[in-house]
Amino acid sequence: MRPQCPGASAHLENTVTRTGLRKGKFGEGIYVGSAQSNWETYGDGGPDRSDDNLLARNDISGTTAESVDIKEGTTGGRLIDNVFDGTGMTDADSWVDVKGNGWVISGNTGRNTPKDGFQTHRILEGWGTDNVFEDNVLDVPAPGEGIYIHKPKVTDNRVLCSNRDSSGAPVSSTIACES
Repeated sequence: MRPQCPGASAHLENTVTRTGLRKGKFGEGIYVGSAQSNWETYGDGGPDRSDDNLLARNDISGTTAESVDIKEGTTGGRLIDNVFDGTGMTDADSWVDVKGNGWVISGNTGRNTPKDGFQTHRILEGWGTDNVFEDNVLDVPAPGEGIYIHKPKVTDNRVLCSNRDSSGAPVSSTIACES
């Protein structure tokens, strides 16, 4: 059974679709924070502190870039019980790209990705770390990874063994899963 947010109903809350119609590289479904290159503009020279966000029960499809892009400088969010369909994704190689810290990615379902399901990236020293991936159902075509962890020896990201594909088989990851 998929975990539910406290007080959550079983239905999806938002539908995000058909993004990036003018410029594919700007077609993210949900974008949290700002890239380091924009911190002078949006963060007074430091991170855009878009912290403690809850992204839950969204149906995201038809995006040209990532379904969800979590930028460096964000901390402590939760990405829970979302549905991702990467059909038509032309300017990304995963549904979700996590560059922030301390995010919980749990109970999501994805299909039709160009390469990987979820990815972490360390764009800036100290970021892209301490994220947890659990209870997700990911249908990722070979040779993609269900969960790709960038620089695993320095980022302390965790992939739990509860991540599966729709047949119930474990998903692939660039690090060993934990019980």
